[in-house]
Amino acid sequence: MALLHKLRSVGIGGKLLNMIKGMYDAPKIAVRVGNEVSNPTEYLCGVRQGCPASPILFDFFINDIFKGVRGVRVPGLTSRIPGLLFADDAVLLAESSADLQAALDTITEWSDTWEMAVNASKCGVMTISGELTTDMILKGQIVNSIDQYTYLGYIMNSKWDVSGTIKNNKNKVRKVVFAAYSFLRRSDVLTSLKIKFINSVLMPIGCYGGETFGMSEARCKPIQSEIDKAIRMVANVGKSAAMERIRDELGISSVFMRTSTARERACHKWPTSKTWIADLIKAPMKARMATWSTGNDEITGLSSTGGRWTEKSALKATGLTFELCIWT
Repeated sequence: MALLHKLRSVGIGGKLLNMIKGMYDAPKIAVRVGNEVSNPTEYLCGVRQGCPASPILFDFFINDIFKGVRGVRVPGLTSRIPGLLFADDAVLLAESSADLQAALDTITEWSDTWEMAVNASKCGVMTISGELTTDMILKGQIVNSIDQYTYLGYIMNSKWDVSGTIKNNKNKVRKVVFAAYSFLRRSDVLTSLKIKFINSVLMPIGCYGGETFGMSEARCKPIQSEIDKAIRMVANVGKSAAMERIRDELGISSVFMRTSTARERACHKWPTSKTWIADLIKAPMKARMATWSTGNDEITGLSSTGGRWTEKSALKATGLTFELCIWT
């Protein structure tokens, strides 16, 4: 079994391997429709559906997908970065069209070897400060060239502009507020429940990815305006109400404060992580004036001297310090 081979290759053996082997000894699956259950059918590939061990086993299975991918060179780092991998979402990084096609060929060979399907229609090629010289082919299919791509819910674009994510968060908050309109307006629902809804549902949606656009009141304002609509329903006040005071009385923090806290936390946590972000922060690009790291340095300096986090005093952070790369 391919999964057991992958587990042995990373040093897993003994009782743990025997236990996993027993779990996958002639596994069967059945389908339930209403009160009817189909006859059990044995399956010979894939992980068990609904099993708590399946996600980590799948990660082990695809962990070597970048083996043989050349990746990109980042000044200041000793090793090249082949890409990013989170669960079944992968990002390839390449310095040229030729390198990208070679990387796609490597992925195609890997998927054929391990019988893993790759949906090229859901993939996209995004160029940074460059142009494709030819069509990119993955599994015999052309991969479309795009200007932006949603990766893990975060919108990445070729200009490293955070406006796309801010607009996306704003629209998502607006849809949720519209869907919850009757709930927020009902007088027989406790105010504490409405506040909990705003803090636990609306705020996380609006502040998603706030590590990249926090510490700027101007950038947070569009999202805050949508959340304030829900707060006005809860407080039963008009548009002229002092929203900062109302939020304070209801115990609801502002989008600006929440995203600023998230960015400050990331500034301290990410340099100690065991991923590429730690290396990129420690070796920021010198050819570019405004990066996420330099923005943090500027803001941290202002904060330590009594300055205030505002649009005028903080550099506009524009994402991570990948440059001159091709995303797919």
